[in-house]
Amino acid sequence: MTVKIDSPHPPAGTHSEVRSERPWAIKTLPPFPAVALQLMSLLGDADAPMKQIVSLLRVDPALSAEVLRVSNSALYGLSRRIDNVSHAVVVLGSEVVKRLALTVALGRFSQRFLRNQGLRICWDHSVATALIAEQLAEELNRPRDRAYTAGLLHDLGRLALLACYPDEYANMLEVARENDYHELECERHLFDIDHCAAGEWLARHWNLPEDIVTAISKHHEMQPNDASLPAIVAASLRLADAMGYQVVQRPKTATIEEIVAQLPLANPAETAARIRSREEQVRTAIATVTPTHR
Repeated sequence: MTVKIDSPHPPAGTHSEVRSERPWAIKTLPPFPAVALQLMSLLGDADAPMKQIVSLLRVDPALSAEVLRVSNSALYGLSRRIDNVSHAVVVLGSEVVKRLALTVALGRFSQRFLRNQGLRICWDHSVATALIAEQLAEELNRPRDRAYTAGLLHDLGRLALLACYPDEYANMLEVARENDYHELECERHLFDIDHCAAGEWLARHWNLPEDIVTAISKHHEMQPNDASLPAIVAASLRLADAMGYQVVQRPKTATIEEIVAQLPLANPAETAARIRSREEQVRTAIATVTPTHR
């Protein structure tokens, strides 16, 4: 099997370089929902007024409707129905609604390739990583919502490449799976950029906070005994792989216990047990937040 892009493009330059000019591989990227971009600008503002969040969501009725659908799902198990965005913010909290809106928006952004079961794992992996990052952040006394957001966005570059070239990327993943190739090398060969660099470019273009930019660009680099946000994301994606959400299956994947042993945790065995206990919750969350096809 060969990996091929039908339309030739000029080289994009050095792979590791984050250019001011949009890399050709994501030139045709569909626009990210404007409301979600504005919500991301509030990521570093824990004191953002609830009124501001509600006003933003009301600008996009479809996004608001999807946020309400998920809010009323079994995922949150609320005894009373949430009827509007203002009510959702009061009941769930502004941070939860912000991250929920971002998840829904990213799902809409990814909807084109979610019909392909071979590519669906890329979305599942991102959501699983976000949920595990939230858990790890709690274990390490770090902000949970920020960890969730960084985990959700860590594969932003991959999702962008998928949005532009779903067929070519699906073909590339199949080749990588069959031949045990590293997907970063395949991406550089095919697109002149890998998903870490593409994600970093987008994160900087969208003016995301620096620690989230680093988590996106360095998520394949894990340093032992590090409790920073990028380290939490790097560990979380490996834990997602260990739970079965690998984008490319590897002959040997580290176990949950082996991964958490590298983190500065008071009791790694207890943390590993709590992460294992969330496997069903992760599956339920992925099924709930994944957009339905109409």
